[in-house]
Amino acid sequence: MNGQTQIPSAWQIERERFRKLFHEWLEAQSRKFFDLSIHGPAYRRFRILALGAAFIAFGFIVHILLYVFPVFAPPPSVSLRSILTPSAIIIFQLFLILLIPASIAINMAGNYLADVFELKDARIAWKFIGELSLGGANEVLHIRDGKIAEASQDSPIMLIGGPGRVLIEFDSAALFEKPDGTPHVIGPASLYADKLILDGFERLREPIINLRDQYIGNPSAEPMTVISRSLDGIPVSAIDVRVLFSVRRDVKDSEPSIESPYPFDPRSVEDLIYRQAVPVLIEGTHPSGLPSHWTNTMQGLVRGAISEFMSQHKLAEYLSSIGKPEIEASEHQEDAILRETLQFSSEAPADTTSSVQPPKFHPRTELSELFKRYTAGFSRRARERGVELHWIGPGTWKIPDQIANDVISNRHLEAWRLNRENMVRSDPSAFEQVKEEAYLNEKLRLIQNVPFAAHQKNQEMYSEKKKLVEALLQSYLEQMGDALDVYYKNQIYSAEVDQIEEAVIAMEQLLNISSGSHTVGGVSLSRVKPRPFSHNDESVPPAPSSEAEAEQYRILLTKLDGNYKLIERMIASEAGRHPDLPRVELIERINTRMERYGK
Repeated sequence: MNGQTQIPSAWQIERERFRKLFHEWLEAQSRKFFDLSIHGPAYRRFRILALGAAFIAFGFIVHILLYVFPVFAPPPSVSLRSILTPSAIIIFQLFLILLIPASIAINMAGNYLADVFELKDARIAWKFIGELSLGGANEVLHIRDGKIAEASQDSPIMLIGGPGRVLIEFDSAALFEKPDGTPHVIGPASLYADKLILDGFERLREPIINLRDQYIGNPSAEPMTVISRSLDGIPVSAIDVRVLFSVRRDVKDSEPSIESPYPFDPRSVEDLIYRQAVPVLIEGTHPSGLPSHWTNTMQGLVRGAISEFMSQHKLAEYLSSIGKPEIEASEHQEDAILRETLQFSSEAPADTTSSVQPPKFHPRTELSELFKRYTAGFSRRARERGVELHWIGPGTWKIPDQIANDVISNRHLEAWRLNRENMVRSDPSAFEQVKEEAYLNEKLRLIQNVPFAAHQKNQEMYSEKKKLVEALLQSYLEQMGDALDVYYKNQIYSAEVDQIEEAVIAMEQLLNISSGSHTVGGVSLSRVKPRPFSHNDESVPPAPSSEAEAEQYRILLTKLDGNYKLIERMIASEAGRHPDLPRVELIERINTRMERYGK
């Protein structure tokens, strides 16, 4: 009927189905014939050899029929010997017909490939095309010790890519890229036997990873030197920095074994290679740089962390020479000065608190701890880059000699020298020597004042011998009286005080000053004062608040010969240094210093 669609016949349907199937078959055969996987060359070799043999056989038969058995000529007498020579010539001609075009095609394709991959030797490209088309995937790339073996340096796999096989030792891992950019990580053959095969044009992405632990500063490598500036702008170097690290090993279900001594996560290799910085060159024939060795990733991270630490702190904060021992020695010296002062005066120095304050010191151990924190900071950045730190020695700080001479003034050097001298003088034997020198100097000063200076002064005023003797005796009386006043103020009563009082009384009698004489106001003229009968509440120390305080106080009383007033002054001085500490800890600190540095 007109206007209606004509229904195809069964023949048309079958013919259309056959055509589609035939096209699909041709497409499948083409893909299989031009397959670039490791199985493609073997398939092509079989097909090419079969087609070549068929071509030679067909050509041979045609030549035999044309030259030996002509169609339009009478049949000649034929013998095997008569057709042997023509047959050899025909087969040789057919081989030439096949080989000459094939060699020309391989040569042209190889030259093109050598130009694309910038190969210096085109024979490598010819070999690659020949193996890819007519041969088999027999190329094997050997990798050991984190590098390409010497015998594989000129391998087509290294310069062009797959197909082929990779043989990797147990201590190495490498990343190959497919033409579409898909990464393919290959490790030791015992663990990745199914992944050792490369597809067509699958190329190595350098660098190759050595799975062993890597050392910086071991005898096989030089230690690092990090140069930066402190927060106050002074150039500082961290020298002799040593590091032990490896590729990231956080594999959950794998432990080191004889077969696999260095387990690793393939993703760590991808992170290590793809996150690597590559320099970009703007001049020259090749406008791009080559990737550096993968160990430079850890070096860069370590340099950045140390430089950041140095730039966040001032030079004195991590080069300080004043620490807890120096502070304790200074406090002990102040205690000794306080004890000696209170022997001659009832008033303590105006400020007995320590002027030496501990600086905000950042030791190298703090720098080491920054590398050991796994949740943030350096460890997190290292894991993101595919490496893992096992140990680090942060080295030592150093200032360039020229910078040190220019920046550090003589005043700083003098302060440092005084600090070292104070440390030496804080030694008990040195302090006793200083104490003895001070005693002799004071004794010498008193002798120079009386009688020498006093006698010279009296000679200017008096000429009579009697007057000179009385004036000299008056000078001695004033000197002895001043000494008695010191003892009276400190309430010190001993045999020495008794001797001085007897001498003063004797001199007052010679000068006709009676101990009972008084002035109009009732003040006695004698320098000898009556002693108090009792001290009441002042004769005992304050009651301790705990057994621990009583024990520490008892130890301190023993050390200071029961002079509790001196102890109370020392406790008050210690409270000025550490106002937040309880009394028992203050006493304990004083005892510790006296035991460490001596009484």
